[in-house]
Amino acid sequence: FPVTINMSYCRCENTLAAMQQILAAIQEEGPMFLQEMNRTERRAYQELFNACELFLNASEELEAAMERE
Repeated sequence: FPVTINMSYCRCENTLAAMQQILAAIQEEGPMFLQEMNRTERRAYQELFNACELFLNASEELEAAMERE
């Protein structure tokens, strides 16, 4: 993830807001959400999906490490 968009003090807040916007669009648009995407946006969607999986795994590891300390 080479691109830094958010400052460290607000990255989770900004990312949460963006994710909420995406989730709202998915709920409102249903299958059209994917059907209307161009190739670049569809690729970004897939990368976001993969990043969410990585985030969940890393978060679980982080929580476990915090509990050990």
